[in-house]
Amino acid sequence: MPSGTASFPPGVDMETILSTKALTKKFGGFTANDQIFLTVHEGQIKAIVGENGAGKTTLMNMLYGELQPTSGEIFLRGEKVEFSSPRDAITKGIGMVHQHFMLVPSMTVYENIVLGAEIPGEHLKFLIDRKEEKRRCQSLTEKYGYDLDLNEKISELSIGEQQKVEILKMLYRDVDILILDEPTSVLTPQEVDEFLKQLVDLKAKGKTIILISHKLREIMGVSDEITVIKRGKTIGNVKTEETSEPALAQMMVGRKVLLTVQNQYKPTDNKRVMLQVKNLQTNDRLGKLAVDHVSFTIHSGEVFGIVGVDGNGQTELVKILSGMMEATGGTVEYNGQEITNCLSDQLRKSGIGIIPEDRYGEGLCQEMSLCQNAIAGAVTSKPFSRHAVFNRKQINEYCQHLIDAYQIHIADFNGNVSQLSGGNAQKLIVAREMEGEPRLLIACQPTRGVDIGAIEFIHRQIIDFRDRGGAVLLVSSELNEILSLSDRIGVMYKGKIIGEVDPRTTTETEIGLLMAGMVPDLENGIRSI
Repeated sequence: MPSGTASFPPGVDMETILSTKALTKKFGGFTANDQIFLTVHEGQIKAIVGENGAGKTTLMNMLYGELQPTSGEIFLRGEKVEFSSPRDAITKGIGMVHQHFMLVPSMTVYENIVLGAEIPGEHLKFLIDRKEEKRRCQSLTEKYGYDLDLNEKISELSIGEQQKVEILKMLYRDVDILILDEPTSVLTPQEVDEFLKQLVDLKAKGKTIILISHKLREIMGVSDEITVIKRGKTIGNVKTEETSEPALAQMMVGRKVLLTVQNQYKPTDNKRVMLQVKNLQTNDRLGKLAVDHVSFTIHSGEVFGIVGVDGNGQTELVKILSGMMEATGGTVEYNGQEITNCLSDQLRKSGIGIIPEDRYGEGLCQEMSLCQNAIAGAVTSKPFSRHAVFNRKQINEYCQHLIDAYQIHIADFNGNVSQLSGGNAQKLIVAREMEGEPRLLIACQPTRGVDIGAIEFIHRQIIDFRDRGGAVLLVSSELNEILSLSDRIGVMYKGKIIGEVDPRTTTETEIGLLMAGMVPDLENGIRSI
């Protein structure tokens, strides 16, 4: 690995543990990072914020050795370094926990922690010293206060516990700098609070943390300093105590942003039932019951929200209702007609819009053009085609209308969807589904991985749709989103809706307990199910 000693670059002092100088990364003709200057001080929590496509992940991947810079320099404690792989970065004391965990479910906690860094036997080097591995792992969990059973399999842990294992993997390798990518996106409110305390504890024990997150409230609560990246460039660096959520949002987006949804509850008395689900069931691909006798109704002019920690049946429920998975029991009625196990194409023709959880796997084709994706599901409809011949002019005009009306930022009108940032790709799906004039909208994780400006826009579209009389099923793991948009909220746990609450009177604590499987009990107060 090429490396060398260099004098401190401008602006770097002895307290600086990590910095970059004019760091640039290009992919062909596209510049993802454009001369990034970043300074991270030792023992601080440094937050990195920016819109989707701003270049945050690309920057972190260069610091972790997953990508190599096109130009520019990285300095670690004043020494110029070059990483050809994550192993190089870890050797130098930089670790990263990705948004999607990289654990082996069938292996135990300690096996995952030491995976790739096993301890050879003292006398027989080709054997693994499991006793010493467990001793070191136990010492590590005690040092950082992580209450984990080292012999428990990953598949049996909660999401919050799995995240602890990911962090311990890096701490086991004795990293000094920990990069965390959207670390609270799949946690319950209680787990988020615990996790943020753990970050402060890690900082107190001498670790330096780089935190990527779009949740400004959390960033304001734990960070010391915030760097804002926009269109591949650093546009600002502020001390947390000297800024605010609105100021950060405006810096990220370039305009004032409404951080709360202007939503007025409207009673559903005498309104038509648009969707009625009765005792719905299905099994996952392993044959395990994933949706367990779920029942609910949604009226016209209403948003019914479903919240829960990922993996509790929400995905399978939406797939059944969207025609992508078959129900093994129960019924679904839409506007008085049974639609159980109808295909997606039939559902769309009947007036149901679908914003899927996986925007690329189920909502868009990245290898197809913007126009092709804009008319997906309506390719045989007028005015887009006639007698199996496409009307290119009408298709292009319609696509341009979506781009203008829904503020979709593009680089090339004739390019593929792969050119779009995550937020703009999501806007294209929202635009296509809304412009189809549905009467029921199924929206699953509609703002996952989307920047704050796009979140504001998508939330407004959902509320406007409801106010025009549309019915909405909103499934989200974002508690603030559910509370802001919903008229009623159902909480899913282990395939069941275990409680329904009123967003006007409930609390985050109440919903968080339900998300963790804790339900009210008249005799004992709270009980676990």
